[in-house]
Amino acid sequence: MFNCIDDQNKLFISILEKNDDLMCILDYISDLGLPNFYIASGSVFQTIWNYYDGVSLTHGIKDIDVIYYDSNNLSKADEQELENKIVSHFNEVGLSYEFDVHNEARMHLWKKENENKDIDQYLNSEDAIDKWIATVHAVGVTKIDGVIKVYAPYGLSDIFSRTIRPIKHKYNSKELYDNKVNGWSSRFENLNIIEW
Repeated sequence: MFNCIDDQNKLFISILEKNDDLMCILDYISDLGLPNFYIASGSVFQTIWNYYDGVSLTHGIKDIDVIYYDSNNLSKADEQELENKIVSHFNEVGLSYEFDVHNEARMHLWKKENENKDIDQYLNSEDAIDKWIATVHAVGVTKIDGVIKVYAPYGLSDIFSRTIRPIKHKYNSKELYDNKVNGWSSRFENLNIIEW
């Protein structure tokens, strides 16, 4: 669809900027000053799909994933307090989304507590995104000095072409991938699904 990565990136950002809710959330999270933060995964790539479907840019977006990396504070309580603060703020301004807020520096602890899985501690937020379940899923946007930046380690072409491609990694599984694919398939049409 595109030959130039820079053009693709500019188009991607220009579409995201049309999603007023997402931009409002990005501005607020940026103002919080969280280290190595991103608004990531579903709310990002689904905005692109919605744009090309000609529907509301927030259609089918179930939650907002906010990630950051703070290895100096691995407190579960502080992470939860931050999520509560974000949810409360957006309830007050009339944006009642579900928020999943995670400090990727403590994801190895979360995985052990919630899934009884042993994983290595991530090195940063980018290291976490690199290991997510599908290439469309592995995307985040942040704001640095007022400028929107995209992190997409597998590129943006799969998002534009609606290609669901697995990221095979020792922490991922066919079951997890199939569950994600089923969820996306129930809400979006014309997906090009690559089997695990």
